This record gives sequence, structure tokens and C-alpha cells, in this order.
Amino acid sequence: MNCPGRKLIGFVLTIIFVISCIASADVRLPSVISDNMVLQQGRVPIWGWADPCEAITVTGSWGSGKWETTADQDGKWLVKVDSGPSTALPSTPLGTGKAGGPYEMTVAGKNTLTVKNILVGEVWVCSGQSNMEWPVKQSSNAAQEIADANNYPQIRQFLVGRKVIYTPMYNCNGKWVVCSAQTAGNFTAVGYFFGRELTKQLDNVPVGLINTSWGGTPVESWMSKEYLESDPNFQPILRRFEQTSADINNLKAKYKEDMQKYNSVVPKLKAEGKPLPPRPEEPIGPGHGYSPTGLFNGMIVPIIPYGIRGAIWYQGESNAWRAYQYRTLFPAMIKNWRDAWHQGDFPFLFVQLANWEASYPEPGESDWAELREAQSMALLLPHTGMAVTVDIGEANDIHPKNKQDVGKRLALWALAKT
Repeated sequence: MNCPGRKLIGFVLTIIFVISCIASADVRLPSVISDNMVLQQGRVPIWGWADPCEAITVTGSWGSGKWETTADQDGKWLVKVDSGPSTALPSTPLGTGKAGGPYEMTVAGKNTLTVKNILVGEVWVCSGQSNMEWPVKQSSNAAQEIADANNYPQIRQFLVGRKVIYTPMYNCNGKWVVCSAQTAGNFTAVGYFFGRELTKQLDNVPVGLINTSWGGTPVESWMSKEYLESDPNFQPILRRFEQTSADINNLKAKYKEDMQKYNSVVPKLKAEGKPLPPRPEEPIGPGHGYSPTGLFNGMIVPIIPYGIRGAIWYQGESNAWRAYQYRTLFPAMIKNWRDAWHQGDFPFLFVQLANWEASYPEPGESDWAELREAQSMALLLPHTGMAVTVDIGEANDIHPKNKQDVGKRLALWALAKT
């Protein structure tokens, strides 16, 4: 029996299938490789996705180079592009370009993509918890700093979108933003002041800041499951998370009840000048930003293997109650990142925890002092540096507003050693 309606439906479905196949054939780039980006001087990876076995050609206007490759069976492809001379990597081939720009890059397969307004310079990952996330607009002398940002269009920031996931994710939400008085207020303050000092001292060399940070996060959130499983001392972190996840509904209900009790007694105790009880701890279950491995997969993997000079890190507050463990946990995270990036022992600079809360007349126990000691032990790793900040904190604020000196002190390490 002939059925015109069914034939029409079949024809439409065929057209939809063909269109979807054509769409899937398009060459694609990760969001971190996009307009306004800063490419690291030297030989850097450019990668993306296409049809399996599709031929890919990459060209850049900074030189006469042309790079060709073929997508693998999964549709993944990667080329190492000479983006300009590199003083830190003398063994790599040198391109004909140099720090500066703007340049364009074309990626061609079955379709063609053009990435515009590219600068070549120095790229640094900026990561950690709230003191790295803290924006310029909430720092000291914010209005003047933001107005002055118009003088530094060669600084760009890529903000990695927040994402918690327990398997590696290879792309993220985000875009490169050119520094100006309209945009700099939302840049990471530590990162911005670090980058500003670099570009000042390096004769206006462009600086790219990849800001991947999240307030309150412990170091294990930024580590892979493989690394946490590799050391028996770290495995309790994963077991604790698994146990919490298995009973998360009951734990959330109890947390809600405990918070109601806490909030009911706090006003009275404050009025009477009495000490407050410990605040109930929120259970960390699936999807929580503080959960182990979640941010490594969702906010680090998507920017690997982007070419970088190094990383700056401001974190530790959330691990202070486990400061002894941080002696090994923090160095393991640094090694984890270096292994994942496949760019050698790139410089890893970090910020010492600043002074906070009132000082005492006599020495005493201090989680933060123990954490600072643990931080200093990471200096045993090659190409690491610590910016001392114990003199520029604020007794009443865990987020000291003077981020200018923090960024500058990190930059002094980079300028001296990198």
C-alpha cells in the first residue's frame, strides 16, 4: 500500500540526517582558541575536532609557516605551531613572528575558521580559591586601577566557566576579553596586577591570563582521580566523598536542621558577647564545587594543552584544617598539572597565606601557620616560587584588598627566574 505521508516523513528525516552529518563534519576549535587570545611565544599546540581522517591545515599571519595534520579515528587533531621566538625554550624551532600583533590564524578542513586579533606574548594560568578569584573592582584603589586599565590592551583574560564533573571534559564556556576600563574590573586582581607588572618590565609584551578559580575550594578539587588514588594518604579524601555521596539526602536534611538551630542562637550570643558555636559544615556531595576531582575535570582539562609559560596559584585557606596533609597534597597537585600538560616542569608560583585575625601576645597553635609551613615545603620542587604575604594581610578580612603587592611579588619571581 502506498503511503505518501510516510514517504514524506522518510524524506524529511533523510534530509535532517544529511544536514546533521554535514554539521558534524565542520572543523571545531575549543573555546580557549578564539578571537582576542594570547599565544605563548615558542612552539605551542593548536587543536580541535573534525571528521575522522579529515585533513587539517593551520596558517598564521605572524610568519610564513603552514602546518598540516590529519584528524585521528576519534576526530581529534593537534599541531605544534611556531608562534614566535622563545627565550625560555631555546631548543624549540623558532617561528618568524615575534611578541606582538595583532595577527590572524586560519584553520581549514572541510570548512574554514579564522581566529582574529591574536597577540603573541606570555600566557599564565591563574588558579586557586577566592583570593585568586577576587576581582580588580573589589581591590584597593579600584576606581583608579580600572581607569588606568585602558593603558594595557595587550593584557587579555580568558575566564573558564564554572563546571563540576567527574570525567574529563575537553571544552568549556569562556572567551578572551581585551583589557580596558570597561572589562578589567572583572579580571582576577592578583592575575591582573601580576600581568601588568610583567608587561611593564618586558617592554609591553602581551600577557594572557587564563583565570580558572573558584572560591572556597580545597586543593583536591583541582586534582585528578588518578593522582588522588596513587597515594594511600590521599585515598581517604575519595572514600569520604563516596560515603557522603551515598547518604547525601539524609545529610542535607540534617544540615538544614542544624543551620536553622545555628541561626536561631547566633543573634542572642552576639548580643551577649558570647563566643559562637562552630558553624555546621555543608555536606559535600555530587556536583559540589568543593568535591575532589570535580574542578580538575571541568576547569583544568578543557584548557590543556594550551601553550603556557607557567601558573600562579593562591589557595590553601580551605585546607588549613588539614595542613599536615597539604605538605604532600599540594606538591602532588603541581606534579599532576605538569604531567597533564606535557610542557615540562613549567614555573609554578604560589602565594603564601596572608596574616589574618588578631595577633596574640604569646606564640600558640595555628592552622594557618602550619599551612604556611606546608606551602614552603613545595619549594623543594623545581621551578617553584612563593610570594610572601604575611605582612600585607588584614586582621578582620580573609580577603585582603591589597592585591597589587601580591601580583607584583609573584611577578618579581617570574622576572627573576623565568
